[in-house]
Amino acid sequence: MQIRVLAFISIFVAGAAHADSAADASAAIAKCAGIADSAARLKCFDAAAPRANGAPAAQPAREAPERDGFGFPPPPVTRVEDFGKPPPPPEITQITATVIELARTVRGRSIFTLDNGQVWRQIDGDDTDVQDLEPGKTMKVAIEMGLRLLGNYNLTIEGQNALIRVRRVK
Repeated sequence: MQIRVLAFISIFVAGAAHADSAADASAAIAKCAGIADSAARLKCFDAAAPRANGAPAAQPAREAPERDGFGFPPPPVTRVEDFGKPPPPPEITQITATVIELARTVRGRSIFTLDNGQVWRQIDGDDTDVQDLEPGKTMKVAIEMGLRLLGNYNLTIEGQNALIRVRRVK
C-alpha cells in the first residue's frame, strides 16, 4: 500500500516539475524574441533551446474552415493550455448537396454519396426508411449538426419530413 502511495506522489511531482520547466522554456524563448540585436538574440535562443526541448511547439495559425472538413471530428488538443477547454464552435454548421449515388449496407442502412465527394452513412441506431432514387430525378439533401456534445449529424431530404441520423465516412 505504501509503495502505491509513494509511486503516485512521485508521478504527480514529476509531472508538475515537467510542466514548470516547459513554461519556463517558453517564457525564455519569448524573452529572446524581444531582443533587437541579432547576435544577442541568437545567443539567447541558443541558451534557451536545450530547456525548450520538451516544451510544446508553437501552433501554426488555423486556416479558414473547409467544407471538406465538415462531419469529421476536430483535431486533438496539442497545447497544454488548451487541454480541458471546450472546442471552438465550428464556422460551418450545415451543408446542402445533391445525392449522386444511394447504396445500402448489409443491414439495410443507407449510404449517401454526394456531388461534393463526401460519403455519409446512416447510423445503425436510426430506423428511418430511405426510398431509393428514382431514375432521372435528383435527391437534394441538407446535413446539419445535431447535438454537438455527441457529434451527431442529421440529414434531411428535400420534400420529405424525415430526419436521418448519419456519420461521415469519406
